[in-house]
Amino acid sequence: MFKKYIVYPIQFLLFLFIYYFFRTLPNKHASNFGGKLFQYLGPLTRIHKITLKNISYVFDKNSDSKNSLIAKKSWENLGRTVAELSHLSEITDVRNGNLIINDNGHIDKIIKNDEVVMFIAIHQSNWEILAPVLTNSGIKLNSVYRHINNFFIDRFILNIRKKAYNSTQSILSPKGKKSAQDLISSIKKKLSIALLVDQKDSAGINVPLLGKLAKTQTGFIKLAKKYKMKIYPIENNRLNNTNFEVIIHNPLEF
Repeated sequence: MFKKYIVYPIQFLLFLFIYYFFRTLPNKHASNFGGKLFQYLGPLTRIHKITLKNISYVFDKNSDSKNSLIAKKSWENLGRTVAELSHLSEITDVRNGNLIINDNGHIDKIIKNDEVVMFIAIHQSNWEILAPVLTNSGIKLNSVYRHINNFFIDRFILNIRKKAYNSTQSILSPKGKKSAQDLISSIKKKLSIALLVDQKDSAGINVPLLGKLAKTQTGFIKLAKKYKMKIYPIENNRLNNTNFEVIIHNPLEF
């Protein structure tokens, strides 16, 4: 009760201040400021130690200074992504020249053949741009997202995403038990599916990763096999500041 009526509203007001502060700045300035801010604040948090530890698993031959630089760049990218949320519709509008889309003709083929497919990606670059890129290209989509515990903020960000999707035929489903039902329903309604597959998950199977066992999602693979859906991996690269390249790779078929 205390959290619902006291903590959440205060968090929401703070979020609104940050959101509209970045909103008042031009897109590039907002991104630059957010990146610099997180570069400074990130290393001061407890999460930074975990970040360095995880980076050392991947780049075990790097010097500590080099891994610190990687961590710092990761914080910068996160800060840019947070700030860019205030300009999501602007960034994902292809007319503004922020995007390069290399899809090898896959999108046109999917639309022409009225295919229902699955797109998978990871939290790379600015992951918020991925679903809008697909919907703005004409793909009818159900995009799965991780809901935020603070329902005020969750609802606000959901509306930002809906506006950027620029589509009355596409929907968003919160991750959880209900999303599984939504996915099946969406597939039957001829909507393709988009999801980020690198989220921590207590379900799935243990897969060896860098000498450790990591819980790995398999539900989306089972779903794709059941409904004979192609899986398209998407690569998302930040080229410089607020310019991005989205690459849709050849599909995996089962």
